Amino acid sequence: MPPIYLDHIVILLPYSQIVSPPASITKNFTITPGGVHAGGQTENKLIVFEDGSYIELIAFVHDDPKHRVGHRWGGKEVGIIDFALSSEESAESCFEGVKERLEKKGVEVRYEKPAEGGRKRDDGEVLKWKVTVPEHPATRGEVPFFCHDITGRELRVPGEKQWTAHPSKAYGVRGLKIYVEKERVEVLERAYPAILDVEYGERGGKSVFEIGSLRPVEGQGKAVLSVLEPTGEGERKLGAERGVFLTDLEIGISGSSNEEGQTIRFPIALGG
Repeated sequence: MPPIYLDHIVILLPYSQIVSPPASITKNFTITPGGVHAGGQTENKLIVFEDGSYIELIAFVHDDPKHRVGHRWGGKEVGIIDFALSSEESAESCFEGVKERLEKKGVEVRYEKPAEGGRKRDDGEVLKWKVTVPEHPATRGEVPFFCHDITGRELRVPGEKQWTAHPSKAYGVRGLKIYVEKERVEVLERAYPAILDVEYGERGGKSVFEIGSLRPVEGQGKAVLSVLEPTGEGERKLGAERGVFLTDLEIGISGSSNEEGQTIRFPIALGG
């Protein structure tokens, strides 16, 4: 079975910051044009990395509340809201594999069957894909969704150096923290190995899971997903407000003085 890899991280922004991304982003990253999604509710731009992963900067068009109605991210606040995986197989084959592994582990997390989605690029190119999303009661962002392309992936995620070269020398995602309620930590500790098709991992008493990339960068490690219970005052406050929140997105940058690379940290969910 083809390995599962990190596809992209979703960051919800005010619409004005999609139209004109803030200097805090543009000083570090090259912005790739995006487009309007099918249905016209959301619009995006991308930050594409050398390792094949990317950040999706997304907003509800004109911040119009009606665009949130019925949308899977309609209840989300500005910040890091979700993340996606993919694999070099069909959406249906991946779905069946994940379903089988979750059932074998007896984990109460399930996914809906793949459904078609898409968007129209600014240049008029129409993109199509299939997404496989977690079923209720799993919360969006608590576990990843999957995205498999129908049209060529290079249309959705341009790989040319003009888009993957960044002022900060960023090459890809290094880490992301997923905070959930205490009773969900144990569930996700069993769910993530099945979803990612990896072994359970632990560092410093915390649950961590490594996920590869489509195009591994020589000398750089895999991204690390950490599943945590809120413990600090600020974390507990956010947990009470949001239930699930994602933060501490780390972007790896190439550094000649550091074999493992340096990082740019995005504590967006914490107001950074």
